[in-house]
Amino acid sequence: MSGLVFQNYNNRCKGWTNPSSITFGPQIDSLSGYYSPAGSTTLVSINGQNFFSYSTISFGTYSPTVYFINSNILQFYVPSTLNSGTLPVQVFNGSVPSNSVNYTIDNASGYWLLNSNGSISNTNTNQSSLVSIGSLSRGSPITITSNYTILKSDNWIICDTSNIILITLPSGPDNIGRELMFKNIGSNLVTTSSSTPNIIDLYGSTTIQILGQFPGQWATLVYDGSNWNIMQGSV
Repeated sequence: MSGLVFQNYNNRCKGWTNPSSITFGPQIDSLSGYYSPAGSTTLVSINGQNFFSYSTISFGTYSPTVYFINSNILQFYVPSTLNSGTLPVQVFNGSVPSNSVNYTIDNASGYWLLNSNGSISNTNTNQSSLVSIGSLSRGSPITITSNYTILKSDNWIICDTSNIILITLPSGPDNIGRELMFKNIGSNLVTTSSSTPNIIDLYGSTTIQILGQFPGQWATLVYDGSNWNIMQGSV
């Protein structure tokens, strides 16, 4: 019976999939960081799967510019103008969303610590007038109108005067890694006293000026053990 054709039904098609139901949904596995201080412009890397050059990002209600690195990495900058709070991060491939991961912007900070798992925590938890925000703590903002010496509990200083304000900044090993935020709502310069450590401006030069004389100017300073470095600012 070698001339007969034998049909094997064991390999017959068992079904089909509607092509319109096939999606390549994005997935977020982790972020390069989950916290940053308000007023800073922080670069965040999203690590995950199924990212494309046309993928978009939602950061709360904000839609940041997306930097496509590869199918597993997208990046965006946290705007310095956003208010503090916890915001959800999601990736979209068209209308298909990823899972949601939270990112926290802290209103002001004291001592930030980079942990071994990549998270950032604020260790300034034993000072007075601190308000707890989960694992973060922040001092209440203070407003000054004359020359001022920074206290141990100070994080965020608002300067309000038509005269030059002279700030005395702390130094010493206990202040390494400390961050101070300054904002000018007055109409004159904010400078440092002669007894304070040097300030290094955004361009790497030594200066005594913290803020310019125009309302709305701001600066974030971090102490490295020798100098106070302006890390972000409008000056």
